[in-house]
Amino acid sequence: DLDALFTALGLREECFAVGTLSRVIATELASYASARNRRRTATNKASVVFVDRTLDLVGAVGHHGDSLAEKILSVLPKLPGHKTDVMVNMVELTALQTTDETCSIIAPGCLAQPNDPAARALWESFMNLKQKEAVMEARRHLVEAASRENLPIKMSMGRVTPEQLSSYIKLFRNNLKALENHCGLLQLVLAMIQTLKHPQTAKWDNFLAFERLLLQ
Repeated sequence: DLDALFTALGLREECFAVGTLSRVIATELASYASARNRRRTATNKASVVFVDRTLDLVGAVGHHGDSLAEKILSVLPKLPGHKTDVMVNMVELTALQTTDETCSIIAPGCLAQPNDPAARALWESFMNLKQKEAVMEARRHLVEAASRENLPIKMSMGRVTPEQLSSYIKLFRNNLKALENHCGLLQLVLAMIQTLKHPQTAKWDNFLAFERLLLQ
């Protein structure tokens, strides 16, 4: 009971409201007979701000921002035994021919790459940059890695597509030394490619556009 609390504190409050429901509560308190009597005799002044929290439940199901990291963690299947990591399909780095996206013959990759500086830097980009910029960062890292390994990569300008990045990744699979040197980076790029190709990502983008429209 707010009035009982303010009585115990000896407060003469001035109410401010943010949101429709908060305004109703502040109005009720202001017109409450007991509260009016208390304010006549109270000696301590205080400002009370009521903040409407009715939309808090929406936050849990919102599609916030344009973060690739959030999409990757939401779309790809969880790595068994982990809450904050996902399974990355590694078939593209092998000669295995299969269309089964859940192929369990090859051990899955993951996002945690603490020993690979390039992979850590790319994950930071996934978290902090917009999707378009993060995808370009992924291409840059791949091109630099391929160049260091003398792989026949051709840098193309313009829009970066998942198919283009897949073609870059396939250059590594026939070079075991290059594969070993850049395995962490390749796992993160594969995670990004698989997320961008996932049908849930298109739905995500549609929901995000709709939410932005509602907030205008």
